[in-house]
Amino acid sequence: MSNLKIEERTFRGRHGEQITYDVFAPEGDAVRTVVIAHGLGEHGRRYRHVVERLVDAGSVVAVPDHLGHGRSGGKRLRVQRFSDFTDDLDTVITEVADERRPTFLIGHSMGGCIALDYALDHPDRLSGLILSGAAVAPGADLSPIMIKLAPLIGRIAPGLPTTALSSASISRDPQVVADYDADPLVVRAKIPAGLGGAMLATMRSFPERLPTLHMPLLILHGSADALTDPAGSEMVARLAGSDDKSLIVYDGLYHEIFNEPEQDRVLDDVTGWLAARTPPAA
Repeated sequence: MSNLKIEERTFRGRHGEQITYDVFAPEGDAVRTVVIAHGLGEHGRRYRHVVERLVDAGSVVAVPDHLGHGRSGGKRLRVQRFSDFTDDLDTVITEVADERRPTFLIGHSMGGCIALDYALDHPDRLSGLILSGAAVAPGADLSPIMIKLAPLIGRIAPGLPTTALSSASISRDPQVVADYDADPLVVRAKIPAGLGGAMLATMRSFPERLPTLHMPLLILHGSADALTDPAGSEMVARLAGSDDKSLIVYDGLYHEIFNEPEQDRVLDDVTGWLAARTPPAA
């Protein structure tokens, strides 16, 4: 990554906390802008190899650390409202978008929930959306009663710890898991009820809203993902109103498909999809 042009930027969100994000640019003229929304507990600099592929393909890439994550401010994994995430994302997109080129959004895991929520509310800001292992539907292990009560519990006791993510489930590559466990910017605490409830409330809104989504859409998931249910991605593919939508389920891959041994194949699919939807340079 040392040969890439990188700029660290900050701004203060509506919530009052400082948000930090990186912007990477290609050596020559850029043909598109790509913004990446990372997953729960992690941070944007875990996506450097993804950024490298995107920049090599002519993209300006922006990767923020969400509120309460990574280098950004705020209590770890705590949000007052889910729109804190999408408001910050809108600020990043506003600052890096260029009317001369299309803007695409990539969301992984919780970032997929954030990205889909954003795309549904701001269809005019994006030329396309890519979801990776997106957390867009409650898991089968949650009862209907718990799904209904979770947003209420989150409001009453937002700091109440619930469940923790298993690092062993992110990748079949033991080095990826070891690096994740050793990363001082990764938060491995249990998910606070406030964040969990806010995510579930957002997920519950998707089935009714998805038919209004008409932008190009690429949905990616690992079939062996134990952290987010591939059925959620199948639901998005089924209900989204876009005429240009594709679902790829990678056989045997775990949650972080960009960090699996087959990552090159996944990144080839992403860069190829973006290239096919980027107008030729003038």
